[in-house]
Amino acid sequence: MKKYLNYFKIWFIIIGILLVAGIGCKIYTNSLKVDFVRKNTEAATEERVFDYADKMTAEEEELLRKQIAKAENNIGCDIIVVTLNETLENYAKSYEDSVGSVEPYQYTMVYADNFYDENKFGYDQPYGDGVLLVDNWFREKDGKIHSWMCTTGRVMDRYSSAMIDDTLSTALEQVDENPYGAYSMFVSLVESEMTPGGLKAPLIPGAYDLLMAAVASLIFYLFNHGRKKGAKTVSKETYVGTGNVRMIDRRDVFINKTVTKRVIQTQSSSGGGGGGGAHRSSSGRSHGGGGHSR
Repeated sequence: MKKYLNYFKIWFIIIGILLVAGIGCKIYTNSLKVDFVRKNTEAATEERVFDYADKMTAEEEELLRKQIAKAENNIGCDIIVVTLNETLENYAKSYEDSVGSVEPYQYTMVYADNFYDENKFGYDQPYGDGVLLVDNWFREKDGKIHSWMCTTGRVMDRYSSAMIDDTLSTALEQVDENPYGAYSMFVSLVESEMTPGGLKAPLIPGAYDLLMAAVASLIFYLFNHGRKKGAKTVSKETYVGTGNVRMIDRRDVFINKTVTKRVIQTQSSSGGGGGGGAHRSSSGRSHGGGGHSR
């Protein structure tokens, strides 16, 4: 019985460590949890999925609504997804008097800002915390399909231009083949980034299980690695014998000189922080955001 326990003691240790780590993570997660209360009672609609381009099935739209509702409760921000399949050239240019000259990639920006403001979205207040994705499937005169991520309030404060670009590039990578999957990924990415305390939600199902398995494997490897090393079979006497080593001739001879130059790169101070793409909408309200073309 004693030998049996000794053989499996490493597994008992691993299980104990994982249990302690799991309990600790649970306590830490609960300590970071924020109970958000929606305060905006003036929003024009409770709808979050506007699939005007008809790129998703009714079942997929409902799944996306449920995912968004859960994410909004977790992060205290509105999340809206809009799909279109029409030119926005005339629409956007009609607002140039208030927003300035716009290029094709900015047509979706004008639409997104106006859509957010007109519906008074915002979790905490009208025009408050939230994000809106407009994905227009129409190919404009520049030959490209354009999308825009509109950020407001805390989301605007959080997202830099680089973060917006990464989010759109990742989420929309497979949008042509799987629109629902792309928009679902967008919601997951926003939820992960806006989770209070910086505790990111796993984007891959079972990610925590994989992590725990990796930890267990590492512990097992470290425990057994030293025991499996081969015995030391050679020493210095193997090659030089047991006597003293004598230096017959010792000289310093200069052969050549080599000089190597290396440029040390300095970190740029630009770019960090949120507020990416900050600008004013046609109604004069502050938004951030960035676009994506395909």
